[in-house]
Amino acid sequence: MKEKRLKGAIKYWNGRKGFGFIAPDNEDKQIFVHIKAFTERKGKPVIGQEVSYTLATDDQGRTRAENVMDAADDVESESSSTMMITAVIVVVAIVAAVYFWA
Repeated sequence: MKEKRLKGAIKYWNGRKGFGFIAPDNEDKQIFVHIKAFTERKGKPVIGQEVSYTLATDDQGRTRAENVMDAADDVESESSSTMMITAVIVVVAIVAAVYFWA
């Protein structure tokens, strides 16, 4: 099952130490994020940058962000997945129509 991706914005970032916090959309609690949690790095994270992520816990039970990506990149990947599913459905429908009318 695909993990639910959450959205938020980088609230704080410490470039020297490679960590910061995400302010989730519609929540007050901030989520810890490490530079290694970013799936693709297109430069350094910046305050205010919209991101999407999944939640995980560390060895001490603290919540952290994982699989972090720029929110714009996440929308593109979701739309391409939707287009792929639509294409498969169309092909199956055409094959079924040809089979039943032949």
